[in-house]
Amino acid sequence: MAAKLSDLGFSKGIIVETIVTTYNDDEGSNAAPMGTIMLNEQQLAIDFFNSTSTFRNVKARKCAVVNLTFNIDVFYKTAFKETNPYCKLPQEWFVPSKVVNAPNLILADATIDATVGELTPIGAQRTRALLNVQRLSAKQEYPKVYCRAFGATVEAIIHATRVKTFVNDEKKQMNVSKLLQMIENCNDVVNRVAPDSAYSAVMVDLTKRVNSWLVRK
Repeated sequence: MAAKLSDLGFSKGIIVETIVTTYNDDEGSNAAPMGTIMLNEQQLAIDFFNSTSTFRNVKARKCAVVNLTFNIDVFYKTAFKETNPYCKLPQEWFVPSKVVNAPNLILADATIDATVGELTPIGAQRTRALLNVQRLSAKQEYPKVYCRAFGATVEAIIHATRVKTFVNDEKKQMNVSKLLQMIENCNDVVNRVAPDSAYSAVMVDLTKRVNSWLVRK
């Protein structure tokens, strides 16, 4: 029996964290963490910021691949491209999808190849894209134990992307303060449950990066 979205942990109306891969104008592969919502077993929704490369690629090519992974380094390095050599994602991470004009992330535990349907503006800065599932592929692996450090590190990465956006906006300084506190809370969880791990290494680098933004503001 073919796998369904619900088999992968999706539930209707709940936002889950995924990595969306697309091709840029120069045919290079792009990847970025995105919150994804299941509408039904055949359709997903993603709310994009219009200024992002991923949205421009989705709008131009009308397709994307939604990747699921528990690899925290992939989340971090796709969220902050500057953490990679030459500020570019390793192109060996990607292979072409067999069904849409977008790349698959080879490190993913599952991939969802999708075409893009309706694009609906959400205010002046965002657009909701409806993604129609064309192919779902999942690796056959043992179940994984859950460590709180994974969720805490992903949360910190997401909060940090917002700090980077808001840090120089005087009207957003209260938001920045709240985000910094949430990052610190996440750091506390990681250091408590997973010291000297891949999660703590990401948190150390992320904290240095966030502090550098605060110094330059």
